[in-house]
Amino acid sequence: MRRQNFGLLSLAGLLVGLAAYGANAQSGNFTTFADFVAAYNGTDLTIFTAALNKTGLTDTVANYSDGTVFIPNDAAFASFATSLGLSNATALLSLPMDTLTALLKYHVVSHKVTINTANFTDNPILKPSDWVTIYQRLPTLAPSVTAMNYLNLTTNITDWKSSTVKSPWATAKLVSNVTEPFTFVGTVRMAVINSVMAWWYSSIADAISDNDRLVTLKQSLVNNGLWANLNNKELSLTLFAPYDVALLPRFNYNINATDNSTTVRNMLTYLHTYGTNNANFSADIQASYTYTSLYNNMTLVVNQTGANSVTVKSVGTTAKVITATGTGTGVTGMIQIGGPVPKSFVHMIDTTPIPVVTNIWAVLSQDPNFSELVKLFVKEGIEIKTLQKSVITYPNTVLAPNDAALRKLAADYGTVVANVSSVIGIFGQDLGDFLRNHIVRGSYSKEALTSGVQLTTEMTPTTSKMVNVSIQGGATVLASDKSSATIVAPSNVEVVYGWSYIQAINYPLVPQTVRLQTIGRGGSSTGGGGSAGTLLPSVLVVLMGLVAALMMI
Repeated sequence: MRRQNFGLLSLAGLLVGLAAYGANAQSGNFTTFADFVAAYNGTDLTIFTAALNKTGLTDTVANYSDGTVFIPNDAAFASFATSLGLSNATALLSLPMDTLTALLKYHVVSHKVTINTANFTDNPILKPSDWVTIYQRLPTLAPSVTAMNYLNLTTNITDWKSSTVKSPWATAKLVSNVTEPFTFVGTVRMAVINSVMAWWYSSIADAISDNDRLVTLKQSLVNNGLWANLNNKELSLTLFAPYDVALLPRFNYNINATDNSTTVRNMLTYLHTYGTNNANFSADIQASYTYTSLYNNMTLVVNQTGANSVTVKSVGTTAKVITATGTGTGVTGMIQIGGPVPKSFVHMIDTTPIPVVTNIWAVLSQDPNFSELVKLFVKEGIEIKTLQKSVITYPNTVLAPNDAALRKLAADYGTVVANVSSVIGIFGQDLGDFLRNHIVRGSYSKEALTSGVQLTTEMTPTTSKMVNVSIQGGATVLASDKSSATIVAPSNVEVVYGWSYIQAINYPLVPQTVRLQTIGRGGSSTGGGGSAGTLLPSVLVVLMGLVAALMMI
């Protein structure tokens, strides 16, 4: 399959050729449009001719250049009018002038299309399978309303009469009655076709099916029972459509988008929003739009910072609207459904919007069980940034001491004051190391924490420490350098459908590098290893016990 892209042509110049040609019906070459119409069939091209006159395009006289015009016959216009709910083909002439003009320009391409089979069949390098068809992607002169301003011409070089020209709306056959499908009118080429070309699709399902980068999305919609409704031509929706790569598990929080599951169904429903919100994303403007999702009436915010610079913000992700992708007819990021007035839109995007938060901090900070730990992260101010990052980069598991655990630590070190200021004083300059020892690299559900598992924690950007897992009396015990803890409720708190986890523990995990300070008694202590949920008392407390024992001798 070969593809050719060409620069734009001035329609004004092109249509000069339509007004100045004489006939040579035997050779298929003409110098006036009237002669061409008469030689073809003067009663079969009346609507196209009337539309040219109505828009004034036949009077264009400047800047002539070569090009090709695809002319729908009257039967094609009649069928097109019916599809729009109009009484007859003549009613098309009553469409708004800008719509009618755009429709005509959509049939004009800025390239002199040729089908020369000899250039291919005589080429010794090409195999027969290489020259069965020629594919040309032809830029039209239609205004870039949705950037769908291309026609696709597919030609069988051994039988040009089977050639087709395709738009999002329809696929037309060439119906010229000369030996070569494109007739010269001056230096302009023309071909009569049996369907009107338009830049919109009849349904969202048609648009997705026609785009070679939405294959996975289609399969996912089918598997989750959401496809059939998208065939409804009367829908008024805006669908944000992740292209294939965005739906791969490694880029999609380890979710298989083609699974038939509640998780995937919720994600897909979140992509559907009410109405069209007919924004012009190709305009060089700054604007913000709010879309309401069919999933729990949640919102997606679309921010436009310039021409084709558009982002979609969901609860936990930011996606970019793709402006030009794919190789099929659907090669744009903004695809119109229905017309001339759009009924729906499909916007291709590079990331999958998720209807749940996608960072650990958003979950941790909203859980009242961890209010004291949250204050420690805020006080330290550095590691909070790690938790605020989207976990799409890599998963983490936070071993989170609950409020009772931190109060117990405070009591073990000389204070029973249950507030974060008393806990902070225990760590001195080592608060960062203490917090990092609770951030584990990787995603660990409680079921994955089995005896013998060693967890690597984020001690520093270049070093790490290990937390050892064991099962004791049915409890999951985690042991660090100076303390151990047991996993308690709430355990298995999921972040992005289990891509990351928060596991509550009943005592902090203290690494060797953290020098715990005794509060209110003076001195300091480094502590030692203890049993699950305990920390050895401070050296000062031990010494006091020894003195008391000696006095009793």
